[in-house]
Amino acid sequence: MKKTELVRMSFSIEEELSEQLETLLVQSGYDNRSEFIRDMIRKQLTRKLCSVDGKVIGTISVLCNLNSSGIEAKLNKVLDDSVPRTLGMSRFALDENASTVMITVEGIGNDIRELVNSIRKLKGIIQAEFVITSVAGCQHR
Repeated sequence: MKKTELVRMSFSIEEELSEQLETLLVQSGYDNRSEFIRDMIRKQLTRKLCSVDGKVIGTISVLCNLNSSGIEAKLNKVLDDSVPRTLGMSRFALDENASTVMITVEGIGNDIRELVNSIRKLKGIIQAEFVITSVAGCQHR
């Protein structure tokens, strides 16, 4: 295995955040802060690279105003016409005026971002956010 030179870095964080980091290290099974931070950076870089043109799996969380006429039918139409594949969908009523829809999708990052933007444009959508869950089949550059 090729030996990589290490670069020493220094940074400052609030004491409370430092304490929470130490707890997180223990709970996550990391032996030290450096190992944890290297892993976090790798994950973020992978997500960043894959979120553009790599294949990803994630969840679109949508908050709908149910008083908007036909919002669910409009949402279904956008999903049916989209390139990313819908793996599943769950709807939860929050009250008589609002519901949340969780949509699990698979596809190329940019295609999913376009889908989310299309959903956001629908009248009756209060909020739509995409979170990458997995970088399925993403090739590192």
